Parts: sequence; structure tokens; C-alpha cells
Amino acid sequence: MYLVTATRGEAGEIALPGLATPANLPAVREAELRCACQSYGIHPAIFLDYQDGQLPIVRQGQAVGKLVRIIRQLRPQVMITFGPEGIYGHYDHLAVHRWASAAYELAADPDCFPDCAPCQPHLVSKLYHRVLHEESLQARSESGQRAAVMMDGVPFPFVGYPASHITAQLDVSPFVEQKRQGILCHATQVGDASRYAVAPDEVFADPWFSHETYHLAQSTVGWPAGQEEDLFARLR
Repeated sequence: MYLVTATRGEAGEIALPGLATPANLPAVREAELRCACQSYGIHPAIFLDYQDGQLPIVRQGQAVGKLVRIIRQLRPQVMITFGPEGIYGHYDHLAVHRWASAAYELAADPDCFPDCAPCQPHLVSKLYHRVLHEESLQARSESGQRAAVMMDGVPFPFVGYPASHITAQLDVSPFVEQKRQGILCHATQVGDASRYAVAPDEVFADPWFSHETYHLAQSTVGWPAGQEEDLFARLR
């Protein structure tokens, strides 16, 4: 499994000032992401090397071209990206959604980016959007948890999807500790007083953490009759 990331998150706030400074935050955040990838047991992250917070103003065609080349090199069966709402409207997430959606289409077109030799065109079988279930967001609000992400002191609410738009739900409860450890790798973001650090049992009991939901946006292998429990359904 491979992770492609557009930035290093270097424009974000530092939850624990002693761990980084604005000057070295890019290197620290890269190391944190590599730690998380190791915790998840996936390949080291592939960086597109863009500046955090600047994705809407970079050369969009060049960014899509980078993704097309990566898709043709790795030749995945399944791709996952943000939905059109970017989980909570982050403008970098919105840009990544557009890039990934375009790259999914263009990677299969031999007339697009023909200078990518020796990479051959590749058609990805399934494209998923990682989305949140609106019922889980309501439950978070009712339990007193903020259903939003704070950016520059402003809450950006999570966007939820109705059940009719959730095409896959994965039970990841066997991997919740592995998932928690990966999150804790991002120490400059989550700090040492988060629920992940101080209340793991509470986190593990939260269905929002133990179940992940997706929307199947593109498919070359048909559409599920009900909710999928495996993103590689009909591919194995």
C-alpha cells in the first residue's frame, strides 16, 4: 500500500512547541508521517513537494501530471482520496480531490502525458472517497466532542454523508491500537493531552474510530448491491 501526500503540513500550528519550530517543522512533520507509515505497515510516503496551504494556486496541470506518473508507475487497483467537500472544507483537501479525480481519468488515456515513458497507461479499477457518516458526527456532537477542525481559531465543521451515499463500511476494530499509534506519531499536531494519548479505551469504544466509511465514486467492475466490507470486493 502506498500513500501519496501533497505537502508536509508545515503551515499548521505546533501543538507541542518543544518538539519543533516554524523553521524545522517541515522536516519534523515528514519524520512524523514516516513514523505513521511504519506503524501502519505501508510503504514510506511519496511527497509531491508542494507548500502546505498553497495547493489552490500551484500549477494545477503540473500537479495532476505528477499523480498520473505515479499511478502509471505503481499501477494500483484501488485509489482513495478526499470527497468533493474535503472532509471539512480545507482548501488543500479540495485541491487534492480535484487532482486525484483528474489523474484517475487521465492515467488511462494514452494521449495524455505521453512523455511519461516507459510508464504505460493504467486504468484504476475503483476510486473511493473517504467520507464521514452523518450519524457518527451527530453522535460525536451529542457526546460533547467537537465535530469540527479548528483552523486559525475558526471551527470548520466536518461534512457528513447520509447512509444512502455510504457504499463501503470497514470494520477496523482489530487494528485500532495500530491506528492510534500511527496518529500519536503526529505529535506536533495532536499533542500529549489528546484523547488518543490519555483515554485510549474511550477512543477504542467509539464507533467513529473503529469503523471507516467510503463512497465509491468510479468503478470498472460494477457497483455493489449493498454496502461493501472490503475495498477490493470484486477484485480478489
